[in-house]
Amino acid sequence: MAETPVARSPLGTTGGAALRMHGDAAAVELREFAAAAMCDLRLDAADAGALSAAETALACKLPLTPNKSVAAGARVALWLGPDQWLILLPAADAGALARGLAGHAASVVDVSDLRAVFELAGPSARDVLRKGCAIDLHPRVFGPGDCALTALARVRVALCQVDDRPAYRILIERSYAVYLWDWLIDAMAEFGGG
Repeated sequence: MAETPVARSPLGTTGGAALRMHGDAAAVELREFAAAAMCDLRLDAADAGALSAAETALACKLPLTPNKSVAAGARVALWLGPDQWLILLPAADAGALARGLAGHAASVVDVSDLRAVFELAGPSARDVLRKGCAIDLHPRVFGPGDCALTALARVRVALCQVDDRPAYRILIERSYAVYLWDWLIDAMAEFGGG
């Protein structure tokens, strides 16, 4: 009899309920998100039929402006390029996008196992990120709904600001997750989070 696969976090936790947290929300807090489904979506935004089909299947608009993200409930769409989006959605809904785009010139690839997702939040979160991120995170330049592909602590990440706390989602390749987690904890120490 085949064994049922067990989802494991790159940080060593198993299952969706086991999330690792570190720090103090009063200054800065780091937490790991349970695995969600992630899809790489490619389509021509000028193709109104494909764009409409994708947005209907997702129940979420796709951001058409560079370096923006759109959230609708548990679904998040991050603009990665003129014809590319990273979609985060509940695992149960992962197949809906591919089914909704059947017959359209589009590509949907499940990349759920590629990345881990962390959230860094609190009044000092921006200062922690500045220690290893070269992009300008000043609120006038990078705010809620903004996202970027960048390097953080010499590792390629997708960075998305969620709200004004500020809270940031950090999407990192799983093989670097433990390294970045440890780097963030060390960077948080100055602010009472380490």
